[in-house]
Amino acid sequence: MNVRKYIYAVGLTMIALISCKKDDDEDDPIVIPPRDRAEQQVVDDAKLVDYLKTHFYIDVEVNTDSDPDIEYVTRRFDTIAGDNENEVSIMDSGKLVTKEIVRDGVSYKLYVLKIDEGENAVRKPTVVDSTLVTYRGELLYDNKDGDGDGIPDEADADTDDEKGTDTGKVDSDNDGIIDEADADTDGVEGTDAGKVDSDNDGIIDAKDPVNNNDPDRRVFDSAITPIWLDMIGVVEGFKTAIIDYKGATSFTENSLDGTVSYSNDFGNYTVFMPSGLGYFNSPPNQDIPRYSCLIFNTQLYTVNQTDHDGDGIPTYLEDLDGDGFVIDADDNTDGDTAVNYLDVDDDNDGTLTKDEITVVDANGDNVITIDEITFYDDDDDGIKNHLDSDDRDNKNQ
Repeated sequence: MNVRKYIYAVGLTMIALISCKKDDDEDDPIVIPPRDRAEQQVVDDAKLVDYLKTHFYIDVEVNTDSDPDIEYVTRRFDTIAGDNENEVSIMDSGKLVTKEIVRDGVSYKLYVLKIDEGENAVRKPTVVDSTLVTYRGELLYDNKDGDGDGIPDEADADTDDEKGTDTGKVDSDNDGIIDEADADTDGVEGTDAGKVDSDNDGIIDAKDPVNNNDPDRRVFDSAITPIWLDMIGVVEGFKTAIIDYKGATSFTENSLDGTVSYSNDFGNYTVFMPSGLGYFNSPPNQDIPRYSCLIFNTQLYTVNQTDHDGDGIPTYLEDLDGDGFVIDADDNTDGDTAVNYLDVDDDNDGTLTKDEITVVDANGDNVITIDEITFYDDDDDGIKNHLDSDDRDNKNQ
C-alpha cells in the first residue's frame, strides 16, 4: 500500500459545554450538571448491545491516490432489515471482543471488532505514545436523531421518550413520523403523489436533514490518509483499544515523491465505546450530541515512543502511580506547574533530570525500556535521585 507521510499530530480533544440562560436580572451562564456516570454507563451499554445485535458490517476498500493499489480496508455498518435481513450481526460475527476498565469507581465496557491484530514482532503502543493511523469516527445513529430511533428529530412524532405522540403533533398512521413530514399518509403503499422522498426512508426531503444515501452521514471526524496522533490527547476509549494492536512489520519510502509503502499486516479494528470513555457531556462540536456512544474504525501503521520533555525517561515511565494518566497531581513530583512528563527537572533541585540518570539504548532500536536506564539513589532513602531534591549530582559529566 502507498500512503503519503504526514508529520503532524492531531488530538481528539474535549471542550466544556455551557448552556446560557437570560432572564430579566442577569446573564450569568447556567452550567448543566453532568449525568451520573455509573447510570449513564448502564444506558450506554444497552445501546451498544442493541446496535451490535441489529447491525452488520461491510468491508470497504479505500484508495487515496491515482494508483490501483488499495491502501487499506475499513468498515461501514447497516441495519439488519429488508434486503439485509439475513446478514450476520456484528455481535455474532465471531470477531467481537470486549475489554473492561474501571475509572473513578465506574466499570466501562468497550466492544472491539478485531480484524487484524498485527504481527507479534512489532511493539504495541502505550497509552502515551505517538501513533501513525487512519481512522473514521462516527455516531451510532444520525446526528439529528436525539432519541436514536432512526427518525430525525424534525420528523419524529415522539422525541420526549414518553412512548406516544408528543403533544401538539399528529401521526395519523402511527408510523412514528409526523403527518407533515410523512411521505406516505394516503393508505396506498409508496410515496404520495406530489411528495419527494429521495432516499426512500419515509420522510419527505423538506423535513429530512439526513440523506440516507450518504454513507458518511454519521461521520464526525476522519483521517483517510495517515496522521500522527499523540495518545495523551485522544479520548480514553480510543487509546484503551489501540494498545492491543501493532503496526506494520516493514515499510519503504520513495525518495522521489515522499510516499511510504507499508506491508499489509498492520493493526486494523473497530471500537464501539460508551460515552464515558468518549466525550460524555462535553463534545468538541455540535455535530456530536452529549452522551453519545462512539465508533472508531482504526488502522495502525507505526508507533513512536514518546519522551515529551526530552529528559531521557520515556513518557510512559513518568506515570508514577501507574494509573494510565500522566497529567494528574500524583505524577508531579515537585508540585510545580509542569507534571513530570513535561518537566525537565522533575524534583526542581537545579540538576536536570537527564543528568541524574544514565540512558543507554543497548540494542539501538530507539525504544528505551526501563532496564536501559540507570537510576541512582545516592542517599539510600528509597527515592531515586531525579525525584529526590536532596540528591543533585550530575552523573553524566
